[in-house]
Amino acid sequence: MTPIRRRRRPTSAAACLLLALCAADPAFAQSVGFDPADYGRAQLPLRQTTGDAAAYVDQNKGAFEPISELDPKDGLAALARPIGRVDIVLRNAQTGQQVGASCTGALLPGDYVLTNHHCLPQSGDLTPVKASILMDYLTLDGKGSRRFEIDPKPVEHDARLDYALARVAGNPSATYGAVRLSGETVSGNRSMLVIHHPLGRPKVMSRFRCFAMKDQAEGPDLRHRCDTLGGSSGSLMFDASVAGIALHKEGGLDPKDPSSFNKATRLSAILGRSRILSGIAAAQARPVAAAAPAGDVPDKAGAAPSRPAAGPPADRPLDPASMNAILRGR
Repeated sequence: MTPIRRRRRPTSAAACLLLALCAADPAFAQSVGFDPADYGRAQLPLRQTTGDAAAYVDQNKGAFEPISELDPKDGLAALARPIGRVDIVLRNAQTGQQVGASCTGALLPGDYVLTNHHCLPQSGDLTPVKASILMDYLTLDGKGSRRFEIDPKPVEHDARLDYALARVAGNPSATYGAVRLSGETVSGNRSMLVIHHPLGRPKVMSRFRCFAMKDQAEGPDLRHRCDTLGGSSGSLMFDASVAGIALHKEGGLDPKDPSSFNKATRLSAILGRSRILSGIAAAQARPVAAAAPAGDVPDKAGAAPSRPAAGPPADRPLDPASMNAILRGR
């Protein structure tokens, strides 16, 4: 859960950092800052205090499950492959000073990356200078990770819905695949799964007690109780069908307050605004005709004989809904 923030007088460096992290909401935006001199490195040194956030990640192994511990053939490992850490260097138009910020992003067909608008802001004093996505960042030493440059000027963005869609160079989806999007309505108490890079650290997933709040407000925002931290901004929220149904954007969850929540934007709202994303989702929803397996004999019309629909693969991701029901004693 997002730790309670204690107010303290920021240093000048921290004040600049706060400008980068709070482009969307001064209190709850969930990008994480880094020294721009460290841009391009896999491991981002923590050069200033993070309160108790870093200790929280280290001590609560059950809240954030490392993707590195999964068998690479596991369905959840496959689901996590298109998710990476988005690193950005921003320039303050008023002072000329540069600051770094880190978020989470997802690869999509067509060489796109989906993340939050406040991670790649296109309004206000902060302007992205350069950006990239770090893939397969699974361990602190960065072994096996690979970086791909992102165009810092998104092809689509919306500050209200807090999403940005940007081009990525190098065709990373050919290696890491792409996430699947869904505009399905998200009901209250819906079980979910979040794959992200909290505090810019190696990739993890949150699924313990990760669900949509029962009480939801009208509009595009989705209230949820999935554990996140700074750096989780821009992470997709998946449902049991392993399709992205919301885009996480803000913290606010208080472990001592059961009525508190984090916020995401419903994918249904984003797809309604985005021509590119709606086209991708529509293409992903269309059934793909499978080639006839060897040994099948076409019928007289030349078509392969019909077969019963195959069941889910053995390595399909565990159903978060069933798992959460067990953990709740149901």
